Amino acid sequence: MRISTMQWQEGQDGTDLIYRERIGPAWWIWLATAGFVMTVAVAYGFAFGPNAGWLVAGAGGALAATLLIVAATVIRIDERVIRVGRARLPLQWVGRIVPLDEELSTEARSTRLDPAAFLSLRTSGCHTSVMVEVTDPDDPHPYWLFSTRHPEKVASVLRQAVEVDKAAHSVESEGDEESEDL
Repeated sequence: MRISTMQWQEGQDGTDLIYRERIGPAWWIWLATAGFVMTVAVAYGFAFGPNAGWLVAGAGGALAATLLIVAATVIRIDERVIRVGRARLPLQWVGRIVPLDEELSTEARSTRLDPAAFLSLRTSGCHTSVMVEVTDPDDPHPYWLFSTRHPEKVASVLRQAVEVDKAAHSVESEGDEESEDL
């Protein structure tokens, strides 16, 4: 990872993608969706002829696949922020990072869940997660809890990115102090 020399501004994502993971629907959701589309296609085929059935099957299948792909949650870590879906958290506000196995993930999203936490959970196909403490005093969420297939890797990459971000902020702070002295 390299330290960006650009001045950091709130609301800006970084340009150096460090980690990316797409959490799509479980296989059985794809199967159920295909079954539904085929049922509708057969119904249209009986009512309006085979060509209409094939048309509905093709168009409905394409539409359903597109919606399932677009609805997938993407975890993205760059040199400035972590994104989970549309939510973003600047790395300067990341505190403790805890990878959770299946058992701890179940416990974290049930008996130990804080109602104010930010959640992005896909329990149908992904049973592990990561908990990230939010240190921003203005943020209403005490922590983020999100599903991932690779909790140890996400935690490791995120820890490294936070360290690089801290180093970059300290370099920027030193540069600001030197410019004030001039």
